[in-house]
Amino acid sequence: MRRQRIWLTLAVALLISAVAPRAIHAEEQTARSDEANPVSYYKQIRPIFQAHCQGCHQPAKDSGGYVMTAFDQMLAGGESEMPAIVPGKPADSYLLELIRPNEQGTAAMPKDRPALTAAEIELIEKWIAQGAKDDTPVAARQRYDQDHLPIYTRQPVITALDYSPDGKLLAVAGFHEVLLVRTEDDQLDGRLVGLSERIQSIRFSPDGKRLAVGGGLPGRMGEVQVWDVAARTLLLSVPTTYDTLYGVSWSPDGKMIAFGCADNTVRAIDSETGKQVLFQGAHTDWVQDTVFSQDGSHLISVDRDGTAKLTEVATERFVDNITSITPGALKGGLTAVARHPERDEVVLGGSDGQVKVYRVFRITARKIGDDANLIRQMPPMQGRIFDVAVSRDGRRIAAVSSLDGQGELHVYSYEFDTGLPEDIKAIHNKTVRERTAEETKKLEEYHTRDVQLIAQRSVPEAALYAVAFAPDGKHIAAAGGDGQVRIIDAATGAVVRSFAPAPVDERAVQARDEVAYRRPAPQTPSESLPEGTKIQSLTVSPEKIELAHPADYVQLVVQATLDSGDVIDVTRMVERSVSGNVVAVSPSGLVQPLSAGQGQLQLSLAGHQVRVPVSVAEHSADLTVDFIRDVNPVLSRLGCNQGTCHGAAKGKNGFKLSLRGYDPVFDVRALTDDLYARRVNLASPDDSLMLLKATGAVPHVGGKLIDRDDIYYRIIRRWIEQGATLQIDTPRVTRIDLYPQDPVVQRIGSRQQFRVLATYADGMVRDVTHEAFIETGNMEVATANRGGLLTSLRRGEAPILARFEGAYAATTLAVMGGRTGFEWKQPPVYNRIDELTAAKWQRMKIQPSDVCSDTEFIRRVYLDLTGLPPEAEDVRAFLADPRESRIKRDELVDRLIGSDDYIEYWTNKWADLLQVNRKFLGAQGAAAFRAWIREQIAQNRPYDQFVRDILTATGSNKDNPAASYYKILREPVDIMENTTHLFLGVRFNCNKCHDHPFERWTQDQYYETAAFFARVGLKADPASGDQKIGGTAVEGAKPLYEVVFDKPEGEVIHDRTGQPTPPAFPFDCQFSADEQASRREQLASWLTSPDNPYFARSYVNRVWGYLFGVGIMEPIDDLRAGNPPSNPELLDYLTEEFRKSGFNVRHLMQLICKSRTYQLSVATNRWNEDDTINYSHAIARRLPAEVLYDAIHRVTGATSRIPGVPPGTRAAALPDSGVELPSGFLSKFGRPPRESACECERINTLELGPVMALISGPTLAEAINNPQNALTALVNSQQDDRLLINEIFMRVLNRPATEAEINAGLQLIQELPKHHEALTRDLAALEAKYGPGLQEAEAKRQEKIAAATKALETYKASIAEREAELDRQHAEKLAQAEAALAEYDKQLPAKLAEWEAKAPEATVWEVLDPHELKATFNAKLTKEKDGAIFVTGGNNQGSYQVVAKTPLTNITGIRLEVLADDRLPAKGPGRANNGNFVLTEFRIEAAPVQPRDGQPVKPQPVELQNAQADFSQGNYDVATAIDGKVAGSNNGWAVSPQFGKDHVAVFEAKTDIGFEGGTELTFYLDQQYQDRRHTIGKFRLSVTASPRPIRLDGLPAAIAAILETPADKRTEKQQQELLAYYRGIDAHRLKLVAAVEQAKKPRPIDPKLKRLQDALARASEPVPIPPDLARLRADVKTSSEQLANARLTAVQDLTWALINSPAFLFNH
Repeated sequence: MRRQRIWLTLAVALLISAVAPRAIHAEEQTARSDEANPVSYYKQIRPIFQAHCQGCHQPAKDSGGYVMTAFDQMLAGGESEMPAIVPGKPADSYLLELIRPNEQGTAAMPKDRPALTAAEIELIEKWIAQGAKDDTPVAARQRYDQDHLPIYTRQPVITALDYSPDGKLLAVAGFHEVLLVRTEDDQLDGRLVGLSERIQSIRFSPDGKRLAVGGGLPGRMGEVQVWDVAARTLLLSVPTTYDTLYGVSWSPDGKMIAFGCADNTVRAIDSETGKQVLFQGAHTDWVQDTVFSQDGSHLISVDRDGTAKLTEVATERFVDNITSITPGALKGGLTAVARHPERDEVVLGGSDGQVKVYRVFRITARKIGDDANLIRQMPPMQGRIFDVAVSRDGRRIAAVSSLDGQGELHVYSYEFDTGLPEDIKAIHNKTVRERTAEETKKLEEYHTRDVQLIAQRSVPEAALYAVAFAPDGKHIAAAGGDGQVRIIDAATGAVVRSFAPAPVDERAVQARDEVAYRRPAPQTPSESLPEGTKIQSLTVSPEKIELAHPADYVQLVVQATLDSGDVIDVTRMVERSVSGNVVAVSPSGLVQPLSAGQGQLQLSLAGHQVRVPVSVAEHSADLTVDFIRDVNPVLSRLGCNQGTCHGAAKGKNGFKLSLRGYDPVFDVRALTDDLYARRVNLASPDDSLMLLKATGAVPHVGGKLIDRDDIYYRIIRRWIEQGATLQIDTPRVTRIDLYPQDPVVQRIGSRQQFRVLATYADGMVRDVTHEAFIETGNMEVATANRGGLLTSLRRGEAPILARFEGAYAATTLAVMGGRTGFEWKQPPVYNRIDELTAAKWQRMKIQPSDVCSDTEFIRRVYLDLTGLPPEAEDVRAFLADPRESRIKRDELVDRLIGSDDYIEYWTNKWADLLQVNRKFLGAQGAAAFRAWIREQIAQNRPYDQFVRDILTATGSNKDNPAASYYKILREPVDIMENTTHLFLGVRFNCNKCHDHPFERWTQDQYYETAAFFARVGLKADPASGDQKIGGTAVEGAKPLYEVVFDKPEGEVIHDRTGQPTPPAFPFDCQFSADEQASRREQLASWLTSPDNPYFARSYVNRVWGYLFGVGIMEPIDDLRAGNPPSNPELLDYLTEEFRKSGFNVRHLMQLICKSRTYQLSVATNRWNEDDTINYSHAIARRLPAEVLYDAIHRVTGATSRIPGVPPGTRAAALPDSGVELPSGFLSKFGRPPRESACECERINTLELGPVMALISGPTLAEAINNPQNALTALVNSQQDDRLLINEIFMRVLNRPATEAEINAGLQLIQELPKHHEALTRDLAALEAKYGPGLQEAEAKRQEKIAAATKALETYKASIAEREAELDRQHAEKLAQAEAALAEYDKQLPAKLAEWEAKAPEATVWEVLDPHELKATFNAKLTKEKDGAIFVTGGNNQGSYQVVAKTPLTNITGIRLEVLADDRLPAKGPGRANNGNFVLTEFRIEAAPVQPRDGQPVKPQPVELQNAQADFSQGNYDVATAIDGKVAGSNNGWAVSPQFGKDHVAVFEAKTDIGFEGGTELTFYLDQQYQDRRHTIGKFRLSVTASPRPIRLDGLPAAIAAILETPADKRTEKQQQELLAYYRGIDAHRLKLVAAVEQAKKPRPIDPKLKRLQDALARASEPVPIPPDLARLRADVKTSSEQLANARLTAVQDLTWALINSPAFLFNH
């Protein structure tokens, strides 16, 4: 209590304020709401009309003469001649009258359909009242109908084809229409124009009289159209869903039309009425094609998730997955399906490029993971398959595919036997895991038996998306990306002829408007020169302007040098004039071409001019746009390919681009090939989905990004107009430059313009300022706009990173601000470091602090170099040394560097970085690795050799502990990531899945660098014996020691290409390596080379950061372009010094610690108080965990006692991170867990939790209160109180105490008795204050007790006779129950004999003894003596993992007992409040205990069956615990309402489990119930080798062994054990026992008696003592104990206070 009063109390205040809103009248609020929230026709009203009205009221079908697809016609009305909509006048709008329902709930419109909802009608009325405004974007307006036919400037992409049954017509998908072509002469015979702009699928009805069309408005509406082929009239229009429809198909009787939807559903409508007759939602992605079974009873549908599903039409029920149901069994989605004309077999095609034939209905039973319906698979095609067809005679299959704009057609024979042979059927009746290699091979051979490729046709000039057989089967129509229909000979693949179905209007082509590719001028704020300054000169970048392309531009940067010497940006202040009218210059300095020619740009300001020659090359507005050079930068600038949008790992809404455009091939495929070129419209570029979404014409999650007149729109549009192609050999960006470098902004609020120049591989240089990303690394100092203009916010420095198309450049923006009156004073220089830091201070107008005092220095340098504070004697000697301070400081640095304490401390640093952790190495291995590190530090082994020794280490880590590096990091990619991060400061993990988003590193470099470690091998060292480390379900336990060696083979597989990747260095540098060197020896030579720009630099920065608390680059292990050094010259100098010294770490530390910069004071002045990165003053740093622990024990003189190591061991000398204090002190104060090389693992911030742990925790208390510590000895030996107090300051803070501090200490000693007296007085006062009240309360308490006792005794007397009778009856019932049990027990030997005759049939169980228990959340699993596992700690969704070994080799079943326990809620067996649990999934893996070929064997899943339980809750049957599903409800095993009792479940293994030499079983108890509480509280696992079927009522192994012993051979003990076991299972006896237990229960107590007893208990409760009185009594007791040794108590208090002060906790 006393110490808390001495130390400053921590207080946290929370202020909560609430502001009551002003009341607003309802009508006023409504009016304002209407004004503020106008109803949008396009977003809110149009979707209603599309869904309910436009199908019957469109140009192709204008029921009642009313058209609702044209806005003016919609307002005008139809045959009624009454205005349908009168803007602003709902009462006069006839439409509202028609759509309002009558009392019966029906309305005139929509005709014969349900009325609109009240909310929809209210919205329409509100829209009319607001003026019925049309806010439809220009790009989304309906432009085409039968009277206004589409005009083509080029052929459209053809997505669908179909021949009429008589072969006379070929229907071709066009833009906004279906084109009907006569097959006799390939001439256009009809144009069917409807609402849908995109036609996705076409199918003639079986009788050929009608044509079904599936399509829609992408991103807005889907539509099914039904046309009368002969009359060319629209019979039916059915709008549905929010996006294009796919795969229309007719039922064999022509009564239904099925189609797939983008909402993951498959639907069917009545072909006459349009009424929906089927809806099925089992798909998980867009449904892309459909076909009916031969009799029409079932529907087959395929989707992007890669499955073909079977639906029963009559019931709308999903029946089966026709294809494999194992995720990943098919690569990508399925796009097309066609059925055999006479058999229920389907042909499928999709993204895997392989045509496959499946039977629709299963012949064999379904098995998890099977693909049993597969009949044949054809030779693969290139790219994705987009369409498949079967000839009408069923003899041929045709398929078309596309890859990178090139198409291919295959024709296969369908003349093979599709029956299922018995031997193949037998294989299918086995699970995949049960099949032998021979059976798998036999199945593969069957799938390709008699497969024949009849014809093949490559179409390099165009992708192919649609294919159809002519009715005679002799010819095939194929079409796609170029809009040409090719008629191909089905037998040879030869193109018979081709034609363009769409009429191209040459006049429209010629009349195309010229486009000006100019950017809008950004808004520029007004700016002026600093007051009182004059310009000395003007400079401009660039000095000349050359514009070669119509879309080129130049961003000017104009700078003025002032009379003060400052340079400022005046780009927006200068006056601009241009001669020659060749360019336009915006106020922001953006120069864009107007016309070809020569000119001159003059820039003027304050009487100064600068002239820039301008040249604009001759060009037309008809710009040639390249995807890589022009379009990709636009997509990046708009954010389309960012990680938060379509560049995300899984893309967005089914559309994925490569992150930041690093893979243009992938991107062009996604834009032009995916979903039949859905996103580009070559025939009408303005209707391309990628433009409609970007302009907001189509709903877009990313919102509106551009306008139609935006240059980015025009660039993308032009690329589409030119054919949306990719020129893969386009020169790429090789570098970018950011100008100006290291600019300085003088005033806060001033701005600085940057420009970015990109250099391409062909030497071309372009200004890309407005497409580049120019970002600030410190948004508190400056912010950036999209045009590269930085605005300063406060004084400081902001790293500036520019990135463009995978290239990066960086600089630093310095903001001065408030430097008036600054005069630079050159500080003294100790070495070159001081010169370089001073140069930066001068530039930034910073005046450094003075040098720190000798007391500050000695403490700082001791802590930094040794991790310990100096002893008091060392401080006294250092202070007493009369020599010049710099001399003795240098001498102290030399003495500390290399000392034992230094070696121990820096060994601990490297043990952190190299992850010395028993989790990976075992305790012995970790100790050996640390000892090896210590030896290297003690020898001062050159850093490059130290690293080389690690990277090239071979042999056993027992004999060569450096090899432990490869035991910790076992996979090539993990080793590579750790190596580049640790030794180069480069984070390669960011470019694993894609090119690095902010750096130059590529995905290819990731795998190329990892390949250097692909041949690192590990095998068990026999010296390990049976000793193992860890083990998981994935990897298994590892030998204690392993041998590291180089394998002759081994490659890394590239994630994107799937191909082996040869090793290659990510950048070039000079190094030497033997020609026969292994891969990692080559890498070690390259990495440690003096020429490597990262190796020395990264360690220099790391050491500087350790000694200063902030790196020259921060974080200290993150070297990248976007993280520029705060002082590049300083970092370069130290790096070169480190190289020149032969990588001598001690030399580097001496150089730094002897610099004046290192020795500056922590005290600041006016000119450096805001500096945190330029080292102009020392930065206080909280002591690291180990240093703090060691310092506490050094200053108190207490002996450290850490479990597992000798007393007195330093925390910095602990062998590995697995050693911890019981209090968790080291972890709480941020000691790293050593699971990565990241510096971020260590936490050195000061947080409330650790501080409170120090204040009130055992570590400090035990050190201070230890009677054997130095404090006790000091008190006994030093009788002078002044000297005693001074000595405490010398020990704890390493400085003498001031006079004021000594006086305060003396007062502390003197006031102890006074403090005790004060406490005693306070206690007496409180006792006097509360005494009368307490006495009175006690008297009243006694009165209440007496009254309650009297009432109770009176009532007891009144019911005594009745209670006696009830007691007699209760005793009689108990006696009867006990007698019945005793009588039955006499018969037990005979009952046992009867049971024993049947016992051999029972299942025998062996309880497992787990050796590893863990949970995925913070629950703790504890093994108990009977093999049960009890769970405590956190409760959440997650999984228990139990690992156990067993010698059994033919395990047939597993038993799970869930056990009741009084420690659980409601006695369990679950941990939910009611005692329930939900076991969502029960999984097992098995692996041999003995490794094979020296390598652990990966555990394999165990398949379970025939789950049984003694009880299962409704909807939670135990069988669902092994069904492979993981759901948050209605799945898994639960036992409600049977709580508070044991339950058991057993599971059969499908095949015997076990391995010679023992089996290791890993059990996973997945518990994923949605409330996060239903986990198991206590359970036990057993296994059996008894023959199947496994019975629920099994035998323990011990009882089974007794039963195997003949009765006459059994011992008395065995007989008693057997009888005891039988007592526990005999059903009748259990009932008798239950009856006894029931009879023993106390009989119900009389209610009134219970109330009187409770009243007495309440009256008897003690009188509560006031909290302040109780607390003060305790304080007086403690004070009395302290008073017995007042001086020691005062010293302990003072020491405690000083240790808890910032002066001790921080290194200053």
